[in-house]
Formats: sequence, structure tokens, C-alpha cells
Amino acid sequence: MKIKIALCQFKVEDNKDNNLRKAALFIAKAKEAKADIIVLPEMFNCPFDSQLFSKYSESEGDTTYNFLKEQSSNVLLVGGSIPEKYENKIYNTSYIFENENLLGKYRKINLFDVSYKNINYKESATVSPGTKNLVIDSNFGKIGIAICFDIRFPGIFTAMEQDNPFLYVIPAAFNHLSGPAHFKLLGRSRALDTQSYLVLCSPASNTNTSYDPYGHSMIIDPWGEVLNELDSDEGIGIQIIDTDFVNEIRAKLPIKKKLI
Repeated sequence: MKIKIALCQFKVEDNKDNNLRKAALFIAKAKEAKADIIVLPEMFNCPFDSQLFSKYSESEGDTTYNFLKEQSSNVLLVGGSIPEKYENKIYNTSYIFENENLLGKYRKINLFDVSYKNINYKESATVSPGTKNLVIDSNFGKIGIAICFDIRFPGIFTAMEQDNPFLYVIPAAFNHLSGPAHFKLLGRSRALDTQSYLVLCSPASNTNTSYDPYGHSMIIDPWGEVLNELDSDEGIGIQIIDTDFVNEIRAKLPIKKKLI
């Protein structure tokens, strides 16, 4: 089966309405390109700033949730992530809709608490960690979902492998220190580990925000080859993938049988 994937990489600013309008424009362009699966960035309605998460947080059924539901008509939409408010806690949450139906939501498990060189960030100061992995059943097959820092923890992917996804989608906002060093390396590693397609979708670089995302959204195949990579600016990455290639790689290099 051939599937067209669109990665929407745009600047996120300190204005929720503007961010949703920008997301709608990019989704419309992706639909014009006849994309089957559309992916938004991590924290696409809110700058990646822990001091803003409470201000931007929403409960299920609020503005951004309904926006994603409406925008998912005739496509599978992985709604990047947003600050989700639930029982006096905030989570970094991704909602996944297909044809206006909620397939599932994933709360980021591994939070970005890092102090290295000029990067000092503690996501856990305002965000609570999720506790459950997520593999969704879509019209295209099984898809595993993770968010950003999760990619550094192979155990999450090993657990999701029990459901045998053909694709992993990871909204992610790496920075300009770890991004050049590790973003592509980690994406290729997880694609090779799982022998699956893997998608990373980042916000575009924005030097006017306290945290400047790296960008470089990309689509990687089960052989570890980067099929499509954006730079740090705004753009849409369009790529057709072939699920038959997943089966081909797994048959020729049967590492999954070694794990049983």
C-alpha cells in the first residue's frame, strides 16, 4: 500500500489563535497535495516554554481539540502535541484523529529535563509524565506514537513492537545544540530498531521565542534512509511511502524473529 505523508513545519508564536490559523493553512496545503496522513509539530499551539504551558493548556473537548477534529476530515491527522489540562495537571499530549474520529491520545512519558552547556530546561516543572504507550489502529494499519524526548528511550519502542506498527510518528522539538548532533541519528536508529518507517515533525526555527526549535522534520524508511528532510525554515515535507517495503526489509533481515 502506498501512503502519502505530509509534515507541517511552521513557526509557533505566543498567540494561540495565530498558531491555529497557521496550522489550518498548512493542513489545507497538505490536503491540496492529496496527503493521506498529516502530521503537526510538538506544541504546535503554544511555544515550547514551560512558563506558558499553564496559560495555553486546554481540556479534552476545548478549542484545539475541536480544531483537530474538524481538520481531520478525509485524512489521518496526528495533532502534534499541546498542553493538556486534566485533573489539575498538565500533560504534553498528542491527539490523533481520522475522519473526525478520535483514534487515541498519547501523553509524553519522558519529559525534557536537561542542563547542558547553554540549554537549561525542566519540562517537569509544569508538565506531568504520561504512563501509557500508544499504538493506534488506523485505516492504513498500526501506527506507534511518541513525543520528542521519548525517542532516546528504546524500551518504549520495544514495548510498542508487540503491536507491530509499520510506522512511528514522533512530534519533536529538538534544539540547535542536540538537533544537529542527535536528531537524525536517533530517528535512523529507531527506524532500524523497529524496521519501520519513522516520522519526526518539528516546529520551524523561531528566534523570537525563548526556546528556538531545530526544525529538520524528516521521514525515514525501514532501511534507515532519510527520504525527506526539511531545513530549519517553514515548509511542508511530502513523501510517498510503501508498506510493502516494510515487509521486504523484515523478510530479508529477519531481526524481529530473533526477539521472539
